[in-house]
Amino acid sequence: MEISKVYRRFIPQLLHMIVLPLFFFSFILIYRPFDAESLIGSEWFGVHLTILSCIILVSTIVTRLLYYFIPMRLNYVLYVFWCFAEMIFVSFFVALYMWLVLKKPAPYFEILASSVEVTVFTLVIPYAILALSLRVYEYHSLASNPDDNSNARIRFYDDKHNLKIVLTPASILYITAEENYVNIYYSDDNVVRNYVLRCTMKSIDDLCHENGLLRCHRSFFVNPRHIKSLRKDKDGFVRAELDISGVRHIPVSQRYYNRIVDLL
Repeated sequence: MEISKVYRRFIPQLLHMIVLPLFFFSFILIYRPFDAESLIGSEWFGVHLTILSCIILVSTIVTRLLYYFIPMRLNYVLYVFWCFAEMIFVSFFVALYMWLVLKKPAPYFEILASSVEVTVFTLVIPYAILALSLRVYEYHSLASNPDDNSNARIRFYDDKHNLKIVLTPASILYITAEENYVNIYYSDDNVVRNYVLRCTMKSIDDLCHENGLLRCHRSFFVNPRHIKSLRKDKDGFVRAELDISGVRHIPVSQRYYNRIVDLL
């Protein structure tokens, strides 16, 4: 299942930037696990711990801004891998500080192994707390607004970013591509209408996905609410029959078939 858009908002990224270094500093200072004093040094322990926390702060700012600004399609499993990769990224710079500044008498990769152990096993706690908090927030948002999509509106812009048409997600039947245009087929008081919009399928991919429209073919998006049945034609191709008469049957390619079936 693709990760909820609440994980992509800026506030969760800001929370990661603040909570991770603060938790690291507090946890190591109070509990001093993994023989932290011998690793960091008992002399000037607080100073070095503060600098290491600042390194984690800067590293987390970099990774979280990348996560926020770079469009990525992640599911929950891939998001967990992203978080672990983030901790490994932080560990490289923590180890580099201990090797160059603290001048530990050991090879860099040996120090890196210790850095990964301390960083991962410490930061996995706030990562888990933040992830669960966002999941609970998402659950309560859906529970308190079960019909929030019923009054939503999809705003379609052309390739020059001019607003052209505003529709409710439920009214849209399907969208198909035709060269540099897309044809939006929607229901208006049970009358099927068509709007031609100058843009590409790729440019509206995220917009459609966020509003419950699914790609069912290289050139088609379909609204799963309106799918009445899936049938194979005489040539063996699967087509979706919609619940409004007079509408063409929508092709469903094998690549997207299982996802469509799971939602019916």
